[in-house]
Amino acid sequence: MHQNLQKPNYNILTDLQQELAFIEGGKVILKEQEGFPQREIGEVKEDEATALQFFQDRFEHLKEKVDKVQHQIETEDNKGSFLMKVLNLKESLATYDGIGDFTTLKERLEMLEKMLEDYISQNRRRNLDVKITLIEEAKSYASNPDWREATEKLKELRQRWIRVGAVEEDKKEEIENSFQAVYDEFYEKKKAFHEAKKEMMATREKQYEALIEKAKKLQENKADDLAEKSNALVQEWKELENIPKEKYAALLKEFKKFTSTSRRSGKEKPHKSNGKEGSDEEKLALIKELKEAQKLNPSEAVEKAKSIQQKWKNSGKTFNKSLNEEYFTLNDYIFEKSFLENLFERKAKKGTEGKEAVKLKMNILRDLISRDQRELNVFEENLEKFNLGTQKLDKMVGFKHEKQKRKLAVKQQIMEELRDLNKNLK
Repeated sequence: MHQNLQKPNYNILTDLQQELAFIEGGKVILKEQEGFPQREIGEVKEDEATALQFFQDRFEHLKEKVDKVQHQIETEDNKGSFLMKVLNLKESLATYDGIGDFTTLKERLEMLEKMLEDYISQNRRRNLDVKITLIEEAKSYASNPDWREATEKLKELRQRWIRVGAVEEDKKEEIENSFQAVYDEFYEKKKAFHEAKKEMMATREKQYEALIEKAKKLQENKADDLAEKSNALVQEWKELENIPKEKYAALLKEFKKFTSTSRRSGKEKPHKSNGKEGSDEEKLALIKELKEAQKLNPSEAVEKAKSIQQKWKNSGKTFNKSLNEEYFTLNDYIFEKSFLENLFERKAKKGTEGKEAVKLKMNILRDLISRDQRELNVFEENLEKFNLGTQKLDKMVGFKHEKQKRKLAVKQQIMEELRDLNKNLK
């Protein structure tokens, strides 16, 4: 009974063996198939039927692997990750020891390979579009005048860039270099800014220290006009540019030691003045002169403004706030415009003129505005910490705050004028 059941199964296997394989000299030989030459795949260890069944089962195991990877490709999102598995399976067919239809299996794997390559190519084109968008986004962050915020945004953007998949090989180097160039330029500018700022702050601190030294010498000399000269130094102190608040507080405390007492105890000489009305008339005339000075070339305008500055100081105080604001705004305009021209002369190539010159001035001014805006932001963030306990010192800090806002507004005014000029030039 047992033998009768086994024999039909053996005959079926024999039909399949005759089609795909045969045994010769104790060796199992796989017949030639399209794309696959005839080859030896094993040997008979027990009997022929067992050997042939063993190699048929091995082929079925290989088919199951192909079925599994096809199912994963059809159901999972990250389809591209299975391409290497498909390629490895296809490569293994030529040496795999099994009995079955290798040609059909190869066609299935090639179909999967083509589908995955198309999918990956489409994905890479989409990735290229995404990365081009990210480069533009990086450029917008890199132009942010707030260095800290820009740095954080660019760090976060780099992580998003990493998560985007690969692009086509022939585009990879170009797109990566374009992205990195935005970061390189940003960090170079950031480094240059901080170095320039450090140098600028050191220069400003020396100016404060020089005034402290002058105040100290005045105190030591005990001159008759001590109070008047101390007042003049205080006025100079007010006009100096901002420095970090901790350093400023320490220098201010030192400065105060040599000026507060002398200004209180010194015998101030009466100031010669025509009174409020007369002083205002004189100041109006000086403002008119300053407006005329704006029409001169920058270097001549600066010289004229310097001479008017002294006249303004000698004309006495005014309680007319709008007069003071108008004067200081006009004065700042002349000096800022001269400063811009000096930077332009240093950076411009020989023969730069017309629209090209205007655009270069706008770029220079844009950087200056960004710098001033950053400084103003920091100053305003720390403004409450500048309270040093006296009305005079708080007033001095307030004066510096107004001055910084005014200088920024003047630069923005000049930028608007340059934009209008650029539109009208051909």
